[in-house]
Amino acid sequence: MEENTSLRPQPELHLRHLTGINAQTGDFPPELFGQVRQALVMGMDQLASHGMGAENVTRIIFMLHDTTGFATCFPLLNDLFGRTCPATTLRLVKPFEQPGQLVGIELLATAGANDTEA
Repeated sequence: MEENTSLRPQPELHLRHLTGINAQTGDFPPELFGQVRQALVMGMDQLASHGMGAENVTRIIFMLHDTTGFATCFPLLNDLFGRTCPATTLRLVKPFEQPGQLVGIELLATAGANDTEA
């Protein structure tokens, strides 16, 4: 009997605590868009170090205290994830402990998640 390996779940990479802090200055950009962009840059860098990219992201979790300005992030998210449309969760949370922090992001990625056969 032949084993069906296509039903086995792929190992996931879970990137947590992605924030929009500027690593060089230690400050957060004042607007949500800048923080989301910076957090996603950090996330893409971490994915790349594992041989993955945005196409491997299967879920995005945004943690926000206030959703004001979140709609300004849609073009950025569409540019980065528009082809793969990962599941997205928006969690409203208590204010962050770090002054100036507006968002926290988690990414779940699976190797081969959105590979297409040529």
